Amino acid sequence: MNLLKYRAAQVVSAANFAPKRDKRKLRRVLMYHSVVNDTDLAIQKSDIYSISETYFKCHVDYLARNHNSTEHKVVSLEDSFSSGVSITFDDGYKDTLTIAAQLLCKNNLPFNVFVTPANVISGQEKYLSETELVALSQLPGATIGAHGFSHQHLTSLTTAEINEELKSSKEWLETLTQTTVTTMSYPHGAFNSQVQEIAASVGYLYAATSSWGCYQVGVKPLEIPRIDIWNLDSGAALKQKLNGQWDWIGKLLSPVQETDK
Repeated sequence: MNLLKYRAAQVVSAANFAPKRDKRKLRRVLMYHSVVNDTDLAIQKSDIYSISETYFKCHVDYLARNHNSTEHKVVSLEDSFSSGVSITFDDGYKDTLTIAAQLLCKNNLPFNVFVTPANVISGQEKYLSETELVALSQLPGATIGAHGFSHQHLTSLTTAEINEELKSSKEWLETLTQTTVTTMSYPHGAFNSQVQEIAASVGYLYAATSSWGCYQVGVKPLEIPRIDIWNLDSGAALKQKLNGQWDWIGKLLSPVQETDK
């Protein structure tokens, strides 16, 4: 999404009244990726999933101020609390530890990080090292989950390959961090009923998707929808997204996924 399209969407969302509250208790699950130091860099990058530290701090400040409310209470993804907000990160970027986690821990806000082991093993500077991943896993409020072993579209693989991607990523993370891994997110948002069945069979209890929407806790825990967070999302935009004013755009997005519906 370029700047012009985002500004147009921003105008529509700002004018959009928050929808009437659903009688069911629903949770907003935020999907972050990378947090970068420079605001201009975040805006200029073609990767819409790299948000600036300045904007991210605004998000954390807002969530911390509203943490005591039922509607915006921040809880871990696997928490049984029926509503509120969950914070998730995909891929395992180094800045999840060096920037994001520092702000979240300072404000006592729990969060989930879905890590691709191949990214860690690659040794690329932008990703967490094994030592950094262990350090992240030991922070208060941090929960480590899997994101496939090598970040492949799971729906394009054979049954054996899907099983290997999901099982080996879980085992690798558990061995390294010495913690039980029961959460994951689907790489590229790609999943179908077969992928879900295999995920359950190897021990995952919760799986986050890239589908826009709210999570009804306890219903389809292996198909949890999330809310995209983009590089241009200010604190005001986060508030709007939590209020449901951006939900209209979710219907226009087509994540790479397959379902049997």
